[in-house]
Amino acid sequence: MNNIGSFFVYALMLLIPLGELYWLWVSIQIGSFWMFVFGLAGPLVLIAAPVGAYGLFFGMPQWVFNLFG
Repeated sequence: MNNIGSFFVYALMLLIPLGELYWLWVSIQIGSFWMFVFGLAGPLVLIAAPVGAYGLFFGMPQWVFNLFG
C-alpha cells in the first residue's frame, strides 16, 4: 500500500513541472505575453501548472484561449 502512495506522489512531483512547462510552451505558441507572465508570476503558478498538466493530456481548455488568446 505504501508503494502505491509513493508512486502517486512521485508522479505528481513530475507532472506539476511538466504542466508548467506545457503552459509556458502553449503561451509562446499562441503568442500571448500575458499568459506567459501568468505562468511565471509567483502564486499564480499554482493555477497555471495544474491547468497545464490537464492540457498536456486532454488538450488545453477553451477558456484559456478565450482569456489569453
